[in-house]
Amino acid sequence: MFKTKMKPLVLMVAAVALLAGCGNKEEKKSPSQVLATVNKTEITVHQLNTLLGRVQAATPAMKQQMLDQLIDQELLVQKAAELKLDREPNVLQSIESAKRQILAQAAAERVLGKPEALKPADIDKFYNENPALFSERKNYEFAVFSIDKKSYNEGLTKQLDSAGSVQQIKGIFTAEQIKFSENEVKRTAEQLPLALLPKFSAMKSGDIITMPEGDKVVLLLLKDSVLAPVAKENASPLIQRYLQNDKVQVEAKLKMKSLRDAAKVTYTQKFVEQAPDASSPVATTDDGIKAGLKGLK
Repeated sequence: MFKTKMKPLVLMVAAVALLAGCGNKEEKKSPSQVLATVNKTEITVHQLNTLLGRVQAATPAMKQQMLDQLIDQELLVQKAAELKLDREPNVLQSIESAKRQILAQAAAERVLGKPEALKPADIDKFYNENPALFSERKNYEFAVFSIDKKSYNEGLTKQLDSAGSVQQIKGIFTAEQIKFSENEVKRTAEQLPLALLPKFSAMKSGDIITMPEGDKVVLLLLKDSVLAPVAKENASPLIQRYLQNDKVQVEAKLKMKSLRDAAKVTYTQKFVEQAPDASSPVATTDDGIKAGLKGLK
């Protein structure tokens, strides 16, 4: 058990040691930069700040904890060198993989950059265009049924159109000898697929919405909904994060496409045929719907 837990850590610190070795070994550090010495290796303020990352106003206790982690890491790095682990094929492969990931991340930050700050008008526009998510937001309670897609036909649709309760739906399925699974869930507006939210918002108690998912058909009977609006001032930070994330994904898709177009990429083997934009980090509407449906089961 101990050996299994330690191995990834050894690989991590070995990768850190490799990347750190790319720096200037002759650089002299002033005494004020050195926080600790492990055998003959110094732990510096710069290393601590890098580990702290984006932590705001780190307490002395947090800094001490991080410093102790750096010391433990250095001890493992030195032990890895003593055991010559950096010569083992699996370790070398892991180090190279870590190095590629770090370099790719650095390039992504440089090439893709950060999105421009949003204008208040952008936030207002999103708020006003999505009343079901904000000003007319509701909390929903559904009865969820799942049946085989082959069982869903025009005749069944007509019968379900006249149904308005859990008992009636179960009665129809039983009479037609259709196997089904049943569940009850409560969801807030933001937990439902954004593309279908206007439809959910327009539903009344007893209404049914039907959506395909793979070889199944999911039926949602609205049992109850309660208004729970969100004021613009409370929604603004959420909207800003959402829009910025969406903008980053869109821009990343375009820039990665540009990089691919400028490069010569040749597959010697393909596992599946993908759509032209299958590598895009942006989820499609269908993907969003599927993700929402999975949460309703």
